[in-house]
Amino acid sequence: MTPLKWLITVIALLSVGFIVILTVQNQQKNPPNFDLVGQLTPEIEGVTASGEFIDLGQILQQNRSKPPSGQTWVAVNFFASWCSGCITEHADLLRFHEEGVISSGGEQCPTQLLGVTFNDTKSAVEDFFVQFGGDWPVLVGPETNQIALDFSVLTAPETFLIAPSGLVVLKVIGPVGYEKLAEVVSC
Repeated sequence: MTPLKWLITVIALLSVGFIVILTVQNQQKNPPNFDLVGQLTPEIEGVTASGEFIDLGQILQQNRSKPPSGQTWVAVNFFASWCSGCITEHADLLRFHEEGVISSGGEQCPTQLLGVTFNDTKSAVEDFFVQFGGDWPVLVGPETNQIALDFSVLTAPETFLIAPSGLVVLKVIGPVGYEKLAEVVSC
């Protein structure tokens, strides 16, 4: 073999080896699921801006001991104080939190709103709620990054509606309206 052929062979083998290493290195244990609708919600645990510990699994567990009409629907809203779409949707989320949803049969469907910060700080979140109102639990801290990854959130705002069974039944990318949430909730 000529030196040129040897050089081409070595470069080709190194290239193949490099591609294999990159492929193996970039494999994830649990690849992200970009469409959670129809699947069980990922776990959410963390500390809110007010210091309260929240565990979505515990909320859903409590549903099992209640009759269907008393089970809680949970809207998980990923937001940031710097997000203009989050300001746009805030009044509708406030309405969802304060009024809940009345079913077509006139029943009050229990609802809960849970905020998850997206690249934001506790002080900025506190200032946001002072300015725009609302008192629902909002998770802050480093664990929110993993929660956003588990939900495959790319940017704020994104909202997921979780049925009492724990299934994700709606995903809204961008500002969510009260009516969009209310039309899916049933009790």
